[in-house]
Amino acid sequence: MKNYSNNVTIAGEVRTNPETYNCCGENFYSFSVAVKRDSGVEDIIPVNVSQVLIKNVKVGDKVCLVGQIRTYNKSQDGKSRLIIILFVQSVKEYIKDLNEVELTGYFCKNPVYRTTPLGRDICDIILAVNRERRKSDYVPCIVWGRTASLISNLNVGAKVNVQGRFQSRVYEKKTDDGNKKFTAYEVSINRIQEALEEVVV
Repeated sequence: MKNYSNNVTIAGEVRTNPETYNCCGENFYSFSVAVKRDSGVEDIIPVNVSQVLIKNVKVGDKVCLVGQIRTYNKSQDGKSRLIIILFVQSVKEYIKDLNEVELTGYFCKNPVYRTTPLGRDICDIILAVNRERRKSDYVPCIVWGRTASLISNLNVGAKVNVQGRFQSRVYEKKTDDGNKKFTAYEVSINRIQEALEEVVV
């Protein structure tokens, strides 16, 4: 059963050594893929892919992976942390770096609207994206500019279709051990519209 509400394609370079793990009797690889933006900045995307789909993958390989954004909570240092990955469902021939996301989901929290010190409008949203077996993935998204101001008025439960890029962002946070760097994963939205029809079939 294909989930038409969660579609992701990334193409780039394998950046970390693949680690092997077993889930429900099936062997998987876990590694990161670096995808270059037009600006030259790289997004480092964590992926999980069955060894049935890809074999003998190594650092430096160019890959094109198609799948879905999956999220789950993991307990670390006594705190619950949202883990976000690309769960790969098929592999295609690499042609060029690519990063395309299309999601349809529901606002599960009120949008958080703010303005940067440089005066840019930003709105943070979390989309609940349905998948099979009555599960949902909770995907952080960010919207910029005039669109950010417009969607900040939408309420919890609003259904939207978004298109954008699966991006990584490094930030610093003050901890008991001093400042530490962390990486956030989110969808940077370049197009958003209210969805009127159910798209999961």
